[in-house]
Amino acid sequence: MNHERSLRFDLDLHEALGRRLNPDALIVQEDRNLVMAGAGMIDLDAAVGLDAAYLAIAQHRPLPLGRYLLLRNRGDEAYWTYQAVVHDLEAQPTCRAGYVRRSLTAILADATKRGMSTLAVEPLGMFRTDGLTVEEMVEAFDASILEAATGLTAPVRLVLLLEQLDDLEEVSHLLRERLLRKSSRSFRTVDGEAALVEIRQRGARLHCRFVPGSLSGYVVTRVDHAV
Repeated sequence: MNHERSLRFDLDLHEALGRRLNPDALIVQEDRNLVMAGAGMIDLDAAVGLDAAYLAIAQHRPLPLGRYLLLRNRGDEAYWTYQAVVHDLEAQPTCRAGYVRRSLTAILADATKRGMSTLAVEPLGMFRTDGLTVEEMVEAFDASILEAATGLTAPVRLVLLLEQLDDLEEVSHLLRERLLRKSSRSFRTVDGEAALVEIRQRGARLHCRFVPGSLSGYVVTRVDHAV
């Protein structure tokens, strides 16, 4: 297994943040008018352009959905904050799965370029009863993880933070169900300790390995180009 090109995805409770979990960055959800999350020092979203982002905020223009902004760490916070622009509070529903997929995929690519190895993320797209359902959120995360894994140049860990244990169990079940449905073939590793599921994604072979002893965790590893 090539650990240099692997993405580990885990679930945990939100209370773990700052205790047993100390990520390089936290990914929070934001609406296109920047009213959901707190203000801070904006760095950039390469796809938008720094000048364009500043100008849009100064003139109170909505930002494009599916993009992100990056806030530097502030005060005692050890982590940076990515604001995933996935909501339009004037629309019903406020979010689409495609917004989450595009934003999260771009954030994972940017974070690895910056040398970040661990990121924590909120359930992007879910907001009261106006955003995504749990199933739609899981679909968006599943698509983002597989897409991001095809272009990885360094190992990274993504931890989805949930409020309740029941939520964690539900999301874990849905993620594993989707992963197994999408597999092209499954097989046992040579040492027989864990099952591998192989997925073809954009001409690449991805091996998905469930983490032993984890309720929800699995690792996606880019193996090589499909032939």
